Amino acid sequence: MALFSGGTIFLALGLYLAYWVRTRQGRSLAFWFYSILITISVLMFVPRAPSVPYMHLIVYLIMIGGLVLLVAAPLVLRAEIISLYRRSWDIKLPINPLLTILFSSVYLNYSIPDLPVSPAATITATKTA
Repeated sequence: MALFSGGTIFLALGLYLAYWVRTRQGRSLAFWFYSILITISVLMFVPRAPSVPYMHLIVYLIMIGGLVLLVAAPLVLRAEIISLYRRSWDIKLPINPLLTILFSSVYLNYSIPDLPVSPAATITATKTA
């Protein structure tokens, strides 16, 4: 799937999983990482004006930042998923960091167990009671 989609499946599935975590935890740093990555990907298709000084340097720096986020976003999402299941079920998920880097959100999607996770409002309500 990832080969035929040019890698966009990693971003789409990562954004979906980060949104899923965000609805359960109430916040998600990985959601913003994936949103920025998708924005950078879309902006790379916009034609650049060659007359703008240092445009190549600016594009190069944005691409380096995107590559850093491409590695960091799945690792942050992995930590958020582990934290979510630790709070909800008091279990530590054995999600491999190396496989997370190599296969990104596709690996994370298949590492999540089929257990119900309470939304953020339910978790905070039970902790305050």
